[in-house]
Amino acid sequence: MKFQCESCERLIPLEAFRVDGGTLVVPCQRCGVENRVRAATATAASVAVASPTGEGLEGAESSGELPSARGGVQAPALRVIRGADPALRVPLDDASLFSPPEGHCPKCVSPRREQDVSCSACGLVYANFLPEEHSPSESLMEAWRALAARWEDWEAHDRLLNLAMGRGELAGAGRLYRVRLARAPDDALARRARDEVVRRASMVVPSGPDEASAESLSTRRLRAAAVAVLFVVVLGLVAFIIQRVRELMGSSLM
Repeated sequence: MKFQCESCERLIPLEAFRVDGGTLVVPCQRCGVENRVRAATATAASVAVASPTGEGLEGAESSGELPSARGGVQAPALRVIRGADPALRVPLDDASLFSPPEGHCPKCVSPRREQDVSCSACGLVYANFLPEEHSPSESLMEAWRALAARWEDWEAHDRLLNLAMGRGELAGAGRLYRVRLARAPDDALARRARDEVVRRASMVVPSGPDEASAESLSTRRLRAAAVAVLFVVVLGLVAFIIQRVRELMGSSLM
């Protein structure tokens, strides 16, 4: 069983927690933030204290709430996430990992209608689609296969995004996450990673028109300096030629 930290939004194993003044406190081992959930009654708190390893929460409902207290009062919801959720399971074969399911554009993974001949989102004519033109590199494919086997580890997602960014394949990584979401629409990690791809892609775009105009001005100055140097060289050659002609004419007259 794991819970989602309210601060860093990472999935953390529910290994230890305590009760402090009627409040369930679950520390995040990654960022150090203590997530607090106020227990409705002492009964709910006693359930939590019974097993510091988290076994006392195994009876929680699938929504992640603590067990019901006496008198029918529910304790506040703790964002508990179970990796065995069938809705998040995706087969590990290449067809499931790299190709969208039926009913989606093979290029941008947008939903498509059966009667459409082209994608309304990216403009692809489905009959002209060539899978090899949109396949990720072998390095990214191997990293994606390894990530699929340990999907709940956000640090593994971060490493894959770093690899894709370093290889200039952020767009390919974004497509892979869209394929994942097409097969598991409720996958919170896939949505977070897809948004991270967009954020990183925006970081490599020039900051604004001022930067582009400054680069253009520098280019124009270098070009003008090169033309000026060329003009001086040509002028010197012309003067040299005229001088030589005069010397030759003077020697012939003598």
